[in-house]
Amino acid sequence: KGTRLSHARVLLVLAIDIVVNCLIGLTPFVDNFTHLGGMVYGFLCGLGTIQLVSPKFFQKEDANKSPSCCSRSKRFFFRFFGVLISLAGIVVSSIVLMSGDGETNPCTSCTYMSCIAFPPWTNQDNKWWYCDDCARATATGTMENGVFSSLNITCPNGMNEVLKVEESWPQDEFGLEGMLPMLCREHCLW
Repeated sequence: KGTRLSHARVLLVLAIDIVVNCLIGLTPFVDNFTHLGGMVYGFLCGLGTIQLVSPKFFQKEDANKSPSCCSRSKRFFFRFFGVLISLAGIVVSSIVLMSGDGETNPCTSCTYMSCIAFPPWTNQDNKWWYCDDCARATATGTMENGVFSSLNITCPNGMNEVLKVEESWPQDEFGLEGMLPMLCREHCLW
């Protein structure tokens, strides 16, 4: 009974670890897809190199019997196809990863599985972190009579937005640069 309980504890700790890692993955710069991919690869590699659990673990009567031909065939089958599935998964996912440009996300709705703007109950201007690409937005300003009159914002999706600079906005380059992510969120995102 003690052995079974210790195995159940290990499974419980692993389940808690998976949940905690997925929650940590909702913060920026930590990718849930990396955690989940590592878990899947670990499972597939484990499937390919699996060592069968001893029958003593299940307290079977015939724990001291040598394995039959059928059980050896099953073990070979699971190991062989586990290795094949692991290799195929690694090759296919590597091809998919290498075909991307490393900048854009091919699955726009998958962003919410990997990052959540926090805290969700505050308005857009008071978030602790954001999960958009507005930090990559750029802008050029047009000056008239020594003050900025308009900004041409290049959005992360490649579109351009021209905004008239309001009087309440900062009139120096660094102040406008600090406002750029907020302006991007207001005018570039759908």
